[in-house]
Amino acid sequence: MKILVVSDTHRHIEKMHLAAELEKPDMILHLGDHDSDAIELARRMPNIDICYVKGNCDAFSDSALSYCCTFDGVTIFAAHGHKYQVKSGLLSFGYAAMEQGAQVALFGHTHVPFCQKRGEMWLMNPGTCGSYRASYGIVEIQNGSVSCRVVEGNL
Repeated sequence: MKILVVSDTHRHIEKMHLAAELEKPDMILHLGDHDSDAIELARRMPNIDICYVKGNCDAFSDSALSYCCTFDGVTIFAAHGHKYQVKSGLLSFGYAAMEQGAQVALFGHTHVPFCQKRGEMWLMNPGTCGSYRASYGIVEIQNGSVSCRVVEGNL
């Protein structure tokens, strides 16, 4: 399974759409700040499952603050990150992901791409898909193994 991870699109739907066309993912996770962009992308690409969470710029959204799912034995925890103060560090967010039994913890909010494996858990921020230096993340799961990476600058 290949999952495209985007965040902080801030109404720049075209870059998110282009990333989806380039990567041809099985699923897309939008980590907030204009979760309405994810809804619009779902309308444009009805054959791809799209899940999304609320960010700090989604005040009137009914979306959940976090999302947890398991694919092929790999649990993914996703949140925008503002409720976990990710701009000040990843300790609170990491604990929240551990409580869910996650092997992958995805967050946004900082607009800074980040991808690192700490112990048995991947922590990834895809950066922002809504600026001139657009970036996104890829999570690949195969036979219970997972890999994560950030792609910068090709949109």
